[in-house]
Amino acid sequence: MSQDHAEAHTLSPAQTQGDVMYTQDPPAHAEPPAANLEDRRPVKIGRAVLLLAVAAIIVAYSGISGRRHDDEMLKQWTEKQAIPPVAVVAPKRGGETRDLVLPGNVEAFYSASIHSQVVGYVQEWRKDIGANVKQGDVLAVVDTPELDERIAVAQSELAKAKANLELAKVTAARWDSLRHTAAVSQQEADEKDSDARAQAAQVDAAQSNVDRLKAQKAFANIVAPFDGVVTARNVDVGSLVKADGADTPPLFTVADIHQMRIYVPVPENYAAELKDGTKATLEVPEYPDRTFDATVTTTSHAIDRKSRTLLVELLADNKDGLLAPGAFTRVHFRIPPDPNIFTIPASAMLYRDTEPRIATVGPDNRIVLKTVRIVRDLGTSVEIAGGVSQDERIVANPPDSIGDGEEVRVMEAAGQKTRGPSAGRRAGGANEQPKRDQEMAQAGRDHGE
Repeated sequence: MSQDHAEAHTLSPAQTQGDVMYTQDPPAHAEPPAANLEDRRPVKIGRAVLLLAVAAIIVAYSGISGRRHDDEMLKQWTEKQAIPPVAVVAPKRGGETRDLVLPGNVEAFYSASIHSQVVGYVQEWRKDIGANVKQGDVLAVVDTPELDERIAVAQSELAKAKANLELAKVTAARWDSLRHTAAVSQQEADEKDSDARAQAAQVDAAQSNVDRLKAQKAFANIVAPFDGVVTARNVDVGSLVKADGADTPPLFTVADIHQMRIYVPVPENYAAELKDGTKATLEVPEYPDRTFDATVTTTSHAIDRKSRTLLVELLADNKDGLLAPGAFTRVHFRIPPDPNIFTIPASAMLYRDTEPRIATVGPDNRIVLKTVRIVRDLGTSVEIAGGVSQDERIVANPPDSIGDGEEVRVMEAAGQKTRGPSAGRRAGGANEQPKRDQEMAQAGRDHGE
């Protein structure tokens, strides 16, 4: 190769055409010099390594802090689980109006069993069962031949006594006229006067006997003692009746049913709540679709020793005559709530040393055992009194081992489930995940730069 040709190849882009020299610019897509690339490559590598190191540190810190947070939550959850959780309930003042249903017996307002006061035979009866009668109406007539004979004898005795009295009076008058003469003595005159007075007494006695027998004869007519209805007739024409009614059934029974008396044996634990004026309703088997109003009028004020019940009397109007004496009835008492008692679940009761107690939670979440008095056991609930206030927090289902002063964790509602450590980690991880995603995205942007 010639020297000129070699020089032509070694020339710079500035070339010579004729006598004129010009300079040619390099193309725009020409690569930078190799020296510049080699200088910038170590800088970018170092920056990438730095960014990766920062990202690794951030990821490691996030993992360590997340693990520390989970450990702390686990510790708190463990400590929290060491405190027993309890569900609390608030006592209900008084409770609701309750319906007390008890069996009762319906009786007439007045009821009379009529016996005979004379001995004889039933001549006729005029009123049958179910008949409405007025006071003084004749129910039956008794034929009394023996009593009639005794009346006749008594009248004879009365006539004899009157005759003796007349003779005694005449004799006494004669002796009194001879008293001032020597014909009779003063003693004999006084005796005649006394005999006259004795005969007068005999007349009075005979008259009383006649009146007594006639009064008995009046009982030969069996009459109604008051207005009412005949509920029983136990005689017929020709039946022998006796004056002693202890061993014989009554001839008639008359009942006044304009009002009815209802007698209810009330258990002793309800006796204090049934006061005079308490309203009630009656149900009888004859009228299943109808009820009758009744009112407590009085009580026996004594507890029966055998049944331990208090006899309560109610009155019910019976204008339509539907209630019958001797009927069975179901009495519904409406017992108003007592503002001095509280109602709590039966599961909240504790029985220690034969004393009923409840476990309450104080302001510092510590157990306070209180002794109470059970007023009434309603099965699923209990009415209590003594040492309980409206804002009390009572443990709904206390364990038998619960003690006074023990710290507890109050649940918001009965049946609430406590959170376990896995749930805590899930909740913590959900909060930390967006932060970690943001850090990773920022590290990626820096690496791209």
